[in-house]
Amino acid sequence: MSGGGPSTAPQAVIDLGTNTILMVVGRRRADGSVEVIDDVHGIARLGQGVDAQRRIGRGATDRVCSLLAAYRARARELGATQVRVYGTSALRDAANAAEFAAAVQARTGLAVQAVTGSDEARLTFAGAAFGLSVPLRYAVLDIGGGSTELAFGPRGGPVETGLSVNLGAVRLTERCFPSLPPAASQVQAATQLADELLAALPPLPPAVPLVGVAGTVTTLGALDRGLDCFDADELNGYRLTVARAVYWRDRLLSMDLGQARSLRPVAADRADIIAAGALILCRAMDRLRVDEVIVSTRGIRYGLLLAALTHGDPLSRPAPG
Repeated sequence: MSGGGPSTAPQAVIDLGTNTILMVVGRRRADGSVEVIDDVHGIARLGQGVDAQRRIGRGATDRVCSLLAAYRARARELGATQVRVYGTSALRDAANAAEFAAAVQARTGLAVQAVTGSDEARLTFAGAAFGLSVPLRYAVLDIGGGSTELAFGPRGGPVETGLSVNLGAVRLTERCFPSLPPAASQVQAATQLADELLAALPPLPPAVPLVGVAGTVTTLGALDRGLDCFDADELNGYRLTVARAVYWRDRLLSMDLGQARSLRPVAADRADIIAAGALILCRAMDRLRVDEVIVSTRGIRYGLLLAALTHGDPLSRPAPG
């Protein structure tokens, strides 16, 4: 980033995902660069049951409101003048999204805005490259709890291709894996479903690198890197090969819930969906014909922050690269 002028006041953006709730607080320095003040991660499983029932349940609402209230207090402590909340796949799918948003507003004082699939791909494309050395052209794959997004374009420029499919780690787990480890027939059904939905993804041009964001990719990267816990500095830029992704997919699909939870980098609240996420990643890499994925610990929240610091409303104009 370039430019001059006084530093801006801190702003906070919250990514309300199907499985996680992530907040980043930042401001623009006088030299135009962006200072990240805080980056907070939590799991509330907003999308629990939404795929089947098309409704956000009371338990999920309670979990989300509890985390959002804590995030709002933290953002205010850090001097944030704006705290914005953006919902993705589960909010798009839920028939009672307006009722949920009203409950959040009443209980936390925060307004929730839904992000379209195309906006999610666009903003994730910009956010994934934050603090990461990327080539002149690259693609970003975002495997979330309820949906998967692919975006492709030039560094710092507009997205040329951006799309979203209704396939995510929570959704696939609820549809195909009622218990762990799944039976061979359940794995086959999950693979077939993933291939059907991922067929919408266009093959990438030759030699275009793929950057991966969100919990599935970062967790598999941490496992392969041999880390005991999530470490952004160690994970950012790590290259996970397709062979290693397949290794972890097969190993995770053979584990029961207790065994998955025993793997140190796997968060306890992610252990039940990480096998499905790994399956999606492997099928996506096969569809896109790539040999590796570059791990990024950033994503849509960073795209939202960059856009908010640039022109106020992240959904009104393309996010800066």
